[in-house]
Parts: sequence; structure tokens; C-alpha cells
Amino acid sequence: MNVIAREQLGFMEAVKLAWSRLTEMNGRSRRSEFWWAMLAFMICYWVLSTVVSVALPLLAAQIVSSLLMLLVLPLTARRLQDGGHSKWWVVVAWVASTVSNIYMAVSPAMDALTSVNPDPEAALGLFTDPVIIVCSLVSAVAGIATFVFCLMDGKPEANQYGESPKYYTPY
Repeated sequence: MNVIAREQLGFMEAVKLAWSRLTEMNGRSRRSEFWWAMLAFMICYWVLSTVVSVALPLLAAQIVSSLLMLLVLPLTARRLQDGGHSKWWVVVAWVASTVSNIYMAVSPAMDALTSVNPDPEAALGLFTDPVIIVCSLVSAVAGIATFVFCLMDGKPEANQYGESPKYYTPY
């Protein structure tokens, strides 16, 4: 099979394409679209989360942070599907991370940790809590798998998620 790769997307082209497909969970996204759009998102996310963490209480800041991360779920799902992988990897990672963050934010141990004189026993109790351990492990495994899959090149041929956005067969 003789396939030809299209030109790599530039920064602005990738960000515009990702933004235009913000809610689209189906289909495929190239590495260049994913990584350029992710760079733009992470810069904006860092600025917004810094402002939010200063302006809002911990629980509200965690909820806003999780909602902001929802914006890149469709992009990441499409990137996974380009390589023939399931979008459930990123969904599971996001859910586990969100549950862990919100659980920690509402935990009474967090108040003891963020006080003027933090309590080491409270930290030990929080980080040995089975909910935190399980959510953290699930989030780590799914997150690492997602990251590795996003690094890999997409399949040149059509797959169950659609035609390749990068490769085409000349006629």
C-alpha cells in the first residue's frame, strides 16, 4: 500500500482545527493537531487555574479545574482513536483524577494540612485512604497509557474511527 503523508499542521492551524471540533468525540486527530492545541490549552489552563486557585476556595477551584480539563477530553479521545485505541483510556483517567481531587478537597484532613501548623498524621491518613490510593493508581495507569498512545503515530489506513487525517493514497 503506497501512502503519502500530508504536511504537518502549524500552531495556529492546529489550534483552530481543535477549537472547531471542541465537542467532537468521534473521528481522528493528528499528532500535530493534538500537541499544538495541547500546548495552547496548557498555557491558558495554567493561567486560569492560578487565578481560580487564588480567588476561590479549594473545593470550587478543584471543580473549575476539572471542568477546564473537560475541554481537552474530545481532542485526546480523537488522538487515541487515530492510533486505533479506545477513548475510554482518557475518560477513565479524567474520572479517577476528578474523584480523587474532589475527595481530597472535601476531606477534613485537608483542613489540617492547609492550616498554619500542618498535622503530619492528617497527611498520612489522607494519603493512605483507600479511595485516594485506588483513584490515584487508576488515574496514573490510564494517564500513562493515554500519554504513550498520544505519542505514537496514527494508523495510515482507515480504521473504525474513520479515514486517516494524515495519510492518503494517491490515485
